[in-house]
Amino acid sequence: MEKVTADITGFRIKEDVYSNSIEGLFLLKKGSILTKKHVDLLTKHQVNPFDVISSTEEAPPSSVNNEFTELIDVVKETFHCMIEKENYNVDRLLHTYEKVIDFSLQELAILDIIHEEVAPMNYIYQHSINVGIISAIIGKILGLSRTECHLLSQMGLFHDIGMLKIDPSILQAQDRLTQKDYKEIQKHTTYGKSILFQVSQLDILISRTALLHHEKINGKGYPSHRTEKDIPFLIQIVSVADMFNSMCSSHTYKEKKTYFEAINELVNEAYGNALNPAIVIPFTNFIMRKQLFKKVTLSNSETAEIIFIHQNEPHLPLVRQKDFYIDLRKTSLKIAGIAN
Repeated sequence: MEKVTADITGFRIKEDVYSNSIEGLFLLKKGSILTKKHVDLLTKHQVNPFDVISSTEEAPPSSVNNEFTELIDVVKETFHCMIEKENYNVDRLLHTYEKVIDFSLQELAILDIIHEEVAPMNYIYQHSINVGIISAIIGKILGLSRTECHLLSQMGLFHDIGMLKIDPSILQAQDRLTQKDYKEIQKHTTYGKSILFQVSQLDILISRTALLHHEKINGKGYPSHRTEKDIPFLIQIVSVADMFNSMCSSHTYKEKKTYFEAINELVNEAYGNALNPAIVIPFTNFIMRKQLFKKVTLSNSETAEIIFIHQNEPHLPLVRQKDFYIDLRKTSLKIAGIAN
């Protein structure tokens, strides 16, 4: 909780805040700068701290969608030029992306913004942008430096460039992939490494990320079945971001999952030693903290309110239904999504 609190203290409160537990009780004034004591006060009165803060950036959130649309065009143009070995301006892309990442590390609602629907033809570019953003956010959650967060963002941005060398008919198939198709798609890791290794402006870890982001720490990934000790930690972060964004985006035969469904799968992968728990648990903890005091639908179709997040099992919080509580760690119930 203290690590998450540290991420949101210093933000400005966007409007006057009143208690949800005592009707009409005034808590904090609009424009105040959030402190640790404020967070404790808000939590005590059942107010989600993430709901009352605004970005410290001057750029208004309404401009974000335009920036993302423009960024997709820059990514698309640069990626194709890199593949065709034509004149390309990687520095222009990196400079544009750096500004987006700086904004993303401050704007806590960014995950909702980047997971809006995208045209199928732009999926790979949007996915690449999103994975870079999520990787940088995870880096911040883990306490990494700004430099490391920006390196993570670039690793995520370029991780799937090799996909553009895969037959589009496979990528756009409406039915589930055959084993032959899946083997063909796996080649995107080696394609990506070959493309990026020749770009002198990029850190060597970026081409290694393209090659290794589907490796699992238990050795069951591809293309080389590496284990944890042979997969750089920063690449393990990108692997988590890649899986999370893939689940939270709709694409061809695959339906979009809710954050809660995606979190459950990430935790299952961590329990199965496929993804690193030291990355998954802090990240899912951060996501779940943003859901405090929200109304959710349980797997039995009933509605409940999230009131407490368990630090080591954030995907199974304590919820309240009217006058009684349910600890999801002690039941087969799960959270299906936000209640309508």
